[in-house]
Formats: sequence, C-alpha cells, structure tokens
Amino acid sequence: MRPPMWRSGMRYYGGAPWVNDWRGYPGLYAPPYGYRWVHDGNSFLLTAVATGVITAVVAGALAHP
Repeated sequence: MRPPMWRSGMRYYGGAPWVNDWRGYPGLYAPPYGYRWVHDGNSFLLTAVATGVITAVVAGALAHP
C-alpha cells in the first residue's frame, strides 16, 4: 500500500513521531507556536497540534548524519 500524498489543508491523525530536532533536517524550520513537525514515511508535515491540519509538507528531507 502506498503512503498518502500529503497536501496542505489535509488533516493528519496518525501516530508518527514528532520531530524535536528540526534543525537536523534540510528544509525544516522552527514550527510556530501551536504547531509541530511530524515525520511520516518520506515526508515531514507541519501540523497544528489542536486540529491536525497540515500547513506545510517537506518531502524527501534526509535525516541528519
């Protein structure tokens, strides 16, 4: 089964791990207050903590060494 093609405006309800060390991944930036980065498959999703609404998607960011 292929992973979903995430887009801004969609909702994310999964249990993928939060990204606390966003500086270690290319293309990620500090999440605004009330948001968090989530790592799902080969994509990073900037999601609203309260609603799960995705506001940004960074695909293919490589993990830090």
